[in-house]
Amino acid sequence: MSTRLKRLFAVFLLAAIAITGIWWWHLGKETTDDAFIERNIIYLRPRVSGPLVEVSVTDNQAVTAGQTLARIDPAPFRIAEQAAGARVAQAKSSVTRAEAEKRAFEADLKARKADARASINVAEANVSRQQRTLDTLNAKIAQARRNVQRYQALAKRQQVSRQTLDDARTSLDTLQSQHAATKAAIAVARREVGSARAKQAVVDASGERSAVLEAAVVQARAALKQARADLDQAKLNLQWTHINAPVDGWTGEIQAKTGSNVGPGSTLTALVSGAPWVRANFKETQLGDMHIGDRVDLAVDAYPGIDLSGHIVSFQPGTGSRFALLPPENATGNYVKVVQRLPVRISIDSVPDSVQLWPGMSVVPTVHLDSANQDR
Repeated sequence: MSTRLKRLFAVFLLAAIAITGIWWWHLGKETTDDAFIERNIIYLRPRVSGPLVEVSVTDNQAVTAGQTLARIDPAPFRIAEQAAGARVAQAKSSVTRAEAEKRAFEADLKARKADARASINVAEANVSRQQRTLDTLNAKIAQARRNVQRYQALAKRQQVSRQTLDDARTSLDTLQSQHAATKAAIAVARREVGSARAKQAVVDASGERSAVLEAAVVQARAALKQARADLDQAKLNLQWTHINAPVDGWTGEIQAKTGSNVGPGSTLTALVSGAPWVRANFKETQLGDMHIGDRVDLAVDAYPGIDLSGHIVSFQPGTGSRFALLPPENATGNYVKVVQRLPVRISIDSVPDSVQLWPGMSVVPTVHLDSANQDR
């Protein structure tokens, strides 16, 4: 065999060994270069509008939860809080006045009802008393008439004196006069009963005002509740003039400076927080043997000499295109099949102190297929 053939054979042999080694290394693994570091990104926007009087942080600064990042001019919000407090005090006085008016009316109504009932009782008692007097007079008149008739018969026979007959007649006349007076008194007493009952009807009708006063109390209490809510909102607005960090993290670019007018529609900065993880977009043809918990080797482009490890946490329930703002519509005649990618979330087991992983950094993950089941 010539030297040239030997060299050519050696080259093919080395190439075969290399290809076999690469195939063996990739056997049972899947990798992609479409992967990036992710972290929680919180966009800090003011809740109230106004000019910034202080921005106390700079770009890319570490901050702690509760730390004040900026302040909006609080003066108009303090005035609004004081005005809301005044409305609460006014609403309280309105409730007190409405409740007092209702109590006073109910007490007066109760007294007038008792007076009307007493007047009716007195008038009815007077009618009963006069009626008993009339009944007594009727009996006396009947007896007096019999006396007169008897005395007249005796006087004709001269068995009684003329004076006795005259006295009997005078007694009858007196009783009849008393009878007429008593009947008139009964009529007056009955009119008094009618008047007392009419008075009671007026008092009962005025009781409907109690419902009006109760409605006024309810309305005043509702106004007080609204005033207290306005005060709470004013206090919140004043509190919101301090823009604080909700969690520990790092600020991005500060987009508003001191003196700028800001509001709920503007962004002060983006706050990066939380532990990093990897978002890897694998082809759908690579997912068949992947499982939650599979080990992953992570190569970060920014740190070529450092190998990190992690494991699969979850699979997004749909391809990336389906979660886009405008999902694709494939019901067309010119459809071309394209291999889709599905985001996979990979947790990083540990990160050395010397490694800084920020959102958007490129990563090459290599998944050890079915390693979760093998490790059990």
